[in-house]
Formats: sequence, structure tokens, C-alpha cells
Amino acid sequence: MNIGILRYSSGRDKLNSRRILDAEKLLIKAAKVRGHEARVLRADKCELSYANGKMKVLYAGKRFPAVDVIIPRASITTNVDLYLPLNKHLLLMGMPLLNGYMPIMRAKNKIRMLQILSHKGISVPQTVVLQHLDYLDAAIKRVGGFPVILKTISGSLGRGVVIVESRRSLLSALDMILTQENWRILLVQEFVEEAEGKDIRVFVVDGQVISTMERTAAVGDFRSNLHVGGIGMPVELSPEEIQLSIDATLALGLDFSGVDLLRTKNGPVVMEVNANPGLDGITEATGIDVAGALVDFAVKKIQQSGNSIQDFRGGISSPLKEAFVLDEPFAVI
Repeated sequence: MNIGILRYSSGRDKLNSRRILDAEKLLIKAAKVRGHEARVLRADKCELSYANGKMKVLYAGKRFPAVDVIIPRASITTNVDLYLPLNKHLLLMGMPLLNGYMPIMRAKNKIRMLQILSHKGISVPQTVVLQHLDYLDAAIKRVGGFPVILKTISGSLGRGVVIVESRRSLLSALDMILTQENWRILLVQEFVEEAEGKDIRVFVVDGQVISTMERTAAVGDFRSNLHVGGIGMPVELSPEEIQLSIDATLALGLDFSGVDLLRTKNGPVVMEVNANPGLDGITEATGIDVAGALVDFAVKKIQQSGNSIQDFRGGISSPLKEAFVLDEPFAVI
């Protein structure tokens, strides 16, 4: 099989660039070990064409490469609705992808994610979303008071997240938030003290938990993300945590995800569901070939789709394929 790894980021950010390259290397290696070919494709080299009732896509001004399936690496946090339509375009043309357009959109929008998880009865931390800072004091009280977590609507790798421990430190935090592009919508979230600076990353593929690690924040920080100094170690999940991770992934319609859990005194809660989870940190921490699991599922996706590269390149789209890729057939609000 020929597997495409679609890079949605230009990689200008050094930290994100290293993360992208590490994931790509792991996927290419896993594909080769299994006898497949894999190559990296760049979203910014794609041209979308619409004419005479047909859709096409060019790559670097030429015919799209001959790949059978695409694994998107959607490392985008802002203007997602502007860049991600490439994903939908490929799907509508019959190209199998891991993680469709709407599932990624749901996961990238923190508010939408919280809406869907809560609607499905999946526990999340107490959160208030607001647009006007006049309501901030009341929101902080509603989630349990100081210390409290403030988040911007977009952000990854621990960015756009601050802990506020007092009314005095709130002013400093707001100075930081007000300089960011997405400050106009703010998430105020409870601080789970009993978590002790730890969370759990659960890697889910095709409705199964593949790998898990506990992440511990670096000294002096509250963020457990590995890319800001956190440490990852293997961890065993309870049956409740396993089911919660699978349910959260399925609720958003994702083929694969990185679910972040917190262990609270009232049981586990889902802090976030990532549609583009990192591969290198969890692989290093656990020794489990998570990239291989993605490649195996990509091959399964090809077999399920019944599409061919000839159909894709010709812009052929049948009603069956279209029903499959419009990806809103299940009951998601």
C-alpha cells in the first residue's frame, strides 16, 4: 500500500516542527517495516479545483501523488476552518483518511468538544465559557474558586493555558491573555488539586486503547505536557478509564485520538480529546509502537472503503462514498 502523511503545518514553529518530524519518521518507519510505502505530503502544496460539476486536487501544480490512504497530521490550532477543507475535499473525492473533517473540527474547537462530551454524559472538569471579563469573578466562584485554570479557545502543547492562584495573580494572567488573538472567548476551568500535576494520555485507535502513559509536570509548572518539560511513564488504567477514553473518542467520531484524563476524587474526567496526538513521547515512554497501530488501521481503512486511486484521480464520487464521507450519519449534536 502507498500511504500519504498529510502535513497541515508549515513547521515554522521550532517546537511544533520537531514534533511533526518525529511523528512522520515514526509513521514512515512503521510503514516500511510492514512492507508499505509512505511519503509526506504538504497541505500548502495542494490546489483545490472546482469546474463543470467536478472536484480535483493538484499537488505542486501536477497530478496528485498515487497514494491509497492518507493519515492527516493536522497541527493547526488557528483558522482551522480555513485550512481543513482540504481534508473534506479529499474525502468527497473518495480518498480514505484517518480522522474525517468534522471529527477533527469538533476536537479542535474546545467548546464544541465540551458540548458533545457533556451531551453524551462524559465527565469533564467544571468549566465556564465567557466572552465578557465582567463575568470572570462569578465564573471563578462557580468552578470552585482559586486556584483556577484559564484557557484560550485554541492552543496546544500546553500553550494558551495558565493557572491563577489568587485575585492578585489574575491581573498578571489577564495581561498575558489579552495579548493573544483568541482571548475574546475564555475558558475558566476548575483546578483539580488531587491530580498533583499529573494527567494520563490515552492513545485510542479504531475503538481500542493502544497505549497509555502518566504525565507529570516539571517542578514549578502545572502543565504535564511533555513538550514543556513533563515526564511520561507507563500507567495502567482502570476499566472505567478505558471505557471513558473509548467513549470520548467515539463521541467525536474520531478514528484515532489522544485522550487526556484527570483522576479526581469523584472519578476520572476527560480534560481534552486530541485529533492530532503526538507519537514520539508516548512511544518513548511506553515502548509501544503506536505509529504501527495507525499504519495497520490505515490499511484496514483502505480495505473498508473499496475505493481506488483511479477513482480518486478521476474525481469519481458515488452516493455510497458520499454518504460515508459526509460523516454526520450518527447522532452527534
